[in-house]
Amino acid sequence: MFRFLSLMFLAGAVLELASLIWVGSKIGLLPTLLLLFAGGVTGVALFRSAGANAATILRSSIQDQKIVESLAGTTMVRLVAGVLFIVPGFFSDALGVLLLVLPVSRWIGVKSQARAGRPSSPFRDAGQFGRVIEGEAVEVRGEDKFPPVDEKLP
Repeated sequence: MFRFLSLMFLAGAVLELASLIWVGSKIGLLPTLLLLFAGGVTGVALFRSAGANAATILRSSIQDQKIVESLAGTTMVRLVAGVLFIVPGFFSDALGVLLLVLPVSRWIGVKSQARAGRPSSPFRDAGQFGRVIEGEAVEVRGEDKFPPVDEKLP
């Protein structure tokens, strides 16, 4: 993946430039610039709403982990969509619109939760602190029933 990151970045830049040229030739310079400006404003608005949503999640006292994960997934998708809208070009705007479509956004949220690798602990569903086992401790005093350490066991 990281080997192809520079190639993906270059391909994205070429696609953005090609989309700008194509849309500019179809509708003209001024409408193209207005669309770019509108995309940037939309991206900033999405970015701000994602930031406000993240702050709400951090301040809340929600105990249900599934609700928190769902809100975090929605916030992540909005944040990425906002960044894609801020990038000048129509290819990234199309990807941002695709991210905002509800089924795609839910699918990405489910995939990101699966990829995050929830711990496979038997206590994962037992609450924030794990399973609590009540009991009492009793101190036993007396002879050691174990052989001394310097003896060799057969």
